[in-house]
Amino acid sequence: MVKLFAHRGLAKTKDQQNTIESLKNAFEEKFKAVEFDIWFFEEKLVLKHDLPKKSEIKKLPILKDYLIYGNKLQYWLDFKNLDEENCFEALKLAKKEIDEAEINLENIYFAPFITNYYLAEKVFLVIKKIFGSQVNLVAVCEELKNDEDEDLLEGFLIKNKIKFLSIFHKLITKNLSKKFNGISFFAWTVNDISRIKELQEIGVVNFATDNITPEIYDQNI
Repeated sequence: MVKLFAHRGLAKTKDQQNTIESLKNAFEEKFKAVEFDIWFFEEKLVLKHDLPKKSEIKKLPILKDYLIYGNKLQYWLDFKNLDEENCFEALKLAKKEIDEAEINLENIYFAPFITNYYLAEKVFLVIKKIFGSQVNLVAVCEELKNDEDEDLLEGFLIKNKIKFLSIFHKLITKNLSKKFNGISFFAWTVNDISRIKELQEIGVVNFATDNITPEIYDQNI
């Protein structure tokens, strides 16, 4: 069954991305899942796509603001700036806000946007230490230049027992799907219903989208 994640919420204008308005839009349009960008900045988990400016911090929503619908939604957490120095503090704060919202961990997908496998492994270890070994970890892939890149990614996923991969949708092919059999792709960002159909045919079920609502999907599939 296809799962559509409202990309940065359902933003009707560019300024609405990662806002409470975009979250509410997504919920009202019957999305069951949302994706959004999180920065650990000045001891807060703030929502914004680009690096926040200090002058913006007080105006930006924080993680707990985006959890108001509780377990009625699933959450793709795209952490933007986790590293070895800040990840423990940032993830402890995330746990506090997730616990306060009483979100079941099965509804959370932790997808730190880290393409350096050494750093990703370090951060994933901290996530498991704080949230437990059964947490949904999502690796990230935005570029595959050759077979060697694919092999390195495959080895990373196997070593760290990762079942989910956030990946730029244009990288996904039938051969890649076969090679990564058993890995659930989270394809981004897919705004063409015909492309969703293509990817469905090779087994992709998770999609981040800016504009394909569940109603549009149902009318076209």
